[in-house]
Amino acid sequence: MPGPAARLTALLWALLIALGPAAPAWARPVGSADGPGDVALAIGLTTAAAVATGLWLRSRHRRDDPGGPGPGGPGNEPGEQ
Repeated sequence: MPGPAARLTALLWALLIALGPAAPAWARPVGSADGPGDVALAIGLTTAAAVATGLWLRSRHRRDDPGGPGPGGPGNEPGEQ
């Protein structure tokens, strides 16, 4: 259970978000990332980040469980369940 300081901090953040003045909405575009090249770049970077994250998680999973089921691990003999 969190201490009183953590609860107070969470309460203050909630009050700041709820009671703080909202920024006015703009009706015009702010950035220049509207071209097809920018969209392709964003898709490519997102895909590369997803692949890198998947490979990292896969390598972590393999390192954390060296004796578990998998290629060459125990429990993969024919007829063993």
